[in-house]
Amino acid sequence: MKKVFVITIIAVVSIALVLSTGGCAKKMTEKMIEKTIEQAADKEGEDVDIDLSEGELNIKDEEGNEMSFGGADIPDDWPSVVPINNDIELAFSSSQTTDGKKGWSVTGMYDGSGDDLYNYYKNEFSGWEEKSDVTMDAGDDGKTYTYQASNGTYLATVFITESEDEVNIVLSVTEE
Repeated sequence: MKKVFVITIIAVVSIALVLSTGGCAKKMTEKMIEKTIEQAADKEGEDVDIDLSEGELNIKDEEGNEMSFGGADIPDDWPSVVPINNDIELAFSSSQTTDGKKGWSVTGMYDGSGDDLYNYYKNEFSGWEEKSDVTMDAGDDGKTYTYQASNGTYLATVFITESEDEVNIVLSVTEE
């Protein structure tokens, strides 16, 4: 899967090319880039499926690992006990298996305050065992919140950054 990340970097750069073309040329460019990346992965011994559609990059390998950039969706097998706030606009999502354990991650922008989002997740995980709870206020440079909780099956980590202009979140879940 590490090789896939290198290939992903190439693909992300290629998205700019796709977005700069229009109509028929855009569709041809998408297909050409998808095929090139899939062939490069194949040469490295990786079997991946690349889908560049509507400015999105979606990668899936033969082991079921997935990554999505731009307009990302919640991974299909996301644990239902870990909510994703409805006011988060996802930009990146992934799922992977390492040493037989699943892990998932979503990243996005939140339409609201960092405090509100932090309190939302503290409330959602109120029945879980708290592992970490850190808030750092850097004044004009913003605020960060890190909250981690476990229910014995999953370890959820919430990382929120708030600046003057926006609130971003990284929400990751791993099987314990």
